[in-house]
Amino acid sequence: MTEVTPIQPMDPQAQSLEPNLPPAPFPPAVATEEADIDAFMNLMGSLPPSAPPPAPEIVPFAPAGNFVTFYGMKENPFADAVHPDFFFRTDSHSQAFRSMTLAVEFRASLGMTTGPSGTGKTLVSQLLLQQFDDPKYRVVLVLVTPGLSKTGLLREILSELDLPLPVGVPRVQDLVKQLSNHIIELHEQGQRLLIIVDECHLLSADCLHMVRTISNIETPQEKLVTCLLFGESRILNRLDHPSYASLNNRIYMRSELHPLTPPEVAQYIKYRLLTAGRLDALFTDAALNAVHELSAGICRNVNKLAMLSLIEAADQRASMVDETLVRTAGRRM
Repeated sequence: MTEVTPIQPMDPQAQSLEPNLPPAPFPPAVATEEADIDAFMNLMGSLPPSAPPPAPEIVPFAPAGNFVTFYGMKENPFADAVHPDFFFRTDSHSQAFRSMTLAVEFRASLGMTTGPSGTGKTLVSQLLLQQFDDPKYRVVLVLVTPGLSKTGLLREILSELDLPLPVGVPRVQDLVKQLSNHIIELHEQGQRLLIIVDECHLLSADCLHMVRTISNIETPQEKLVTCLLFGESRILNRLDHPSYASLNNRIYMRSELHPLTPPEVAQYIKYRLLTAGRLDALFTDAALNAVHELSAGICRNVNKLAMLSLIEAADQRASMVDETLVRTAGRRM
């Protein structure tokens, strides 16, 4: 029989499994925070210098203002400004310009051009200012603002004619008399007064009747003033009211501006690009159709959408503006 050796109880003094080693020395206490910083700096100074992080890759792009040079143009073809050099004459624009020109040359008392907002009425009026920049004419441009009173209208015309304005609150009759006397003086000097009123749909009833009064200033032989009114089409409904019959009947020349058709949008964009210095095609046919669809043929919207499309295309370094770029730009309008 095998003999079993009994297990002896462990000495309590030896129950620790860790070796009996001398305690590790602690670093000497640092008296001040400055010493900690000095020690840290000495330690960092002993380390080899780390390599600088790699510079991020810079992807070139065309900033918004640089699409002009990116596509080889000398100026922005779709700037939000009235620029006669970029005037593209559609059939309705040509008719409006010719009708208003004839109204002046035939010495008619009133002419009117209407159309939706953004179709180019202001541009036509600016072209007429250039057309009649002639010693035979004294041309005044009045930009109507909401709330303009008939007194304000008269003061605006007198101011544009460089006439002294009465002190205080003058009577309407006095302002009309002052204007009438000056118109007769112009006539005696061989000049005819041409008043161009932009945003005429904002004129109050009193102001519309004042326009009729001014246009009625005459000698026994002829009318001495031509007023050309430019405004949104909604004014036509007002003029149909019997209270405006006298004014309505004095409008000898009328024209209406219409939104651009799809072919006109294509021609319009190509003409403006060419005028700005771009000789090659820049918009695909599908892109041009998308511009017409999203702008509804309104010149102002065409300009805005075409410019945003060019910015988008230049940012992507695209050689052509395609339909996708136009629709992307359309979401930013």
